[in-house]
Amino acid sequence: MEVKQPSQALRHRPPLPRKDPWLVQVHGKKDENQTFFNVSEGRCHVKSIPQMRGKEICTSSFGWLVLSDDQSHDCFLLNPVSMQKIQLPLFSLDYNFCLLTSPPEQPNCLVLFVTCETITRWGAFIGANMSFRFCHPGDHNWVELKRGPVEDRGQLIISVTCFDGGIYLLNSSGNFVLVEVEPDLRFTDQGIGRLPLRKRGTCRGTFTKLIDVGGDLFLIQQICHLLNLQEDVQIHDFIIYRLNLDLKVWEMVENIGDLAFFLSPSSKAWCWGSKSGIKGNTIYFIQHNDLSLYAFDLEEKSIAVSLPCPNLKRSPWRQGADWVMPLV
Repeated sequence: MEVKQPSQALRHRPPLPRKDPWLVQVHGKKDENQTFFNVSEGRCHVKSIPQMRGKEICTSSFGWLVLSDDQSHDCFLLNPVSMQKIQLPLFSLDYNFCLLTSPPEQPNCLVLFVTCETITRWGAFIGANMSFRFCHPGDHNWVELKRGPVEDRGQLIISVTCFDGGIYLLNSSGNFVLVEVEPDLRFTDQGIGRLPLRKRGTCRGTFTKLIDVGGDLFLIQQICHLLNLQEDVQIHDFIIYRLNLDLKVWEMVENIGDLAFFLSPSSKAWCWGSKSGIKGNTIYFIQHNDLSLYAFDLEEKSIAVSLPCPNLKRSPWRQGADWVMPLV
């Protein structure tokens, strides 16, 4: 892939947005650089954006980034197109999930960090403590609500999303639950048929993402398992469901048509293939400790592998490698 080196002025701004998401990789000795890559363009843009130097991308939604700094605990919203910045209270905790519930100009907008900390004794699970820490843009302090210890392992949170104006979680029992944090912390099971979260073969791990596509909620389960027990060779499979609200069931989807999904361990995005100039019915994904970009063709059940940024001076994708969908 071609790597484009910008002029000094352009180096301090993101590249022009396209209709498919950027893959943003933070790198450098002090995480001062960012490399942007679009599947449709097939080109890397190396930047050093002052507002993003040394920052972790906590989440990306509605064209905005939630950024945090592990050292200074600085935390803020950033629009990577207009470069508008909205300061948030200092944030210094570890977390499992981060959500921006709506565009920040809307009065009900929340920035939410969810933590699910398991408690073990002699290596055995005995419970979990859950924390929901949130603020409205412009607030000076976080509000923290706690639940636990929860002794039922089936209540562990495996995915969180915003959908139809609400915050929802999927737990490890396959229950779909509405979460309310104002005025108090409340959980309401939605009575959706329990999702069979499956593992196949010699499973090394599963990753589950909930993605809202214009009012249709999809659940994507990525399954990694070993091809050879003597060698660390992984193969991947994906199971996709769509939520049928009328029947209150998850329906398996074999073909997503013109849709393309983009997944990383810490992010998710989607776009229409025909509008973006990329192949639809495809899941593009990256993994920890791997610079490769994978494209899973749902029709062919095959994976294409590429190295989008061969000149990147870093061996593994770090936590800051995220799919970011700017507003065009």
